[in-house]
Amino acid sequence: MYNSKGCGAEDDQNGSTKLHMDLTDAVNIMLWAGLCHDRSPGYALWHLYPPEMANILRQFFRKKGFDEGAGDFIHSQQIYVTSAMHESIYEEYGVKPYVVRQRPGEAVFIPAGWAHQVRDRCFIFENK
Repeated sequence: MYNSKGCGAEDDQNGSTKLHMDLTDAVNIMLWAGLCHDRSPGYALWHLYPPEMANILRQFFRKKGFDEGAGDFIHSQQIYVTSAMHESIYEEYGVKPYVVRQRPGEAVFIPAGWAHQVRDRCFIFENK
């Protein structure tokens, strides 16, 4: 079981789960989410990268000067790919991740070897 923390509505620098890759298939089921400003359910924003994109991501991170001291860029779970980085990767390499918006009650299947990251969206907790 994994409980994720919410991210700020406009926080594009951090995800609830930074970029990483699992060695086995996984299924993530969202049981609950807080509310968005419009009172609609929050959601998880997934970016999924097929295995053939892994070396492109590593090349991009190296070119942009990210620190390799923690080991492999993907396995170290130190990087969250921001919107600006997605745009740069597309401009330089012509590739985009698969994007999934997961709502409560939905499952996301992540195949082994697919790099992925998650950002919780719209989670607002009101004290009354």
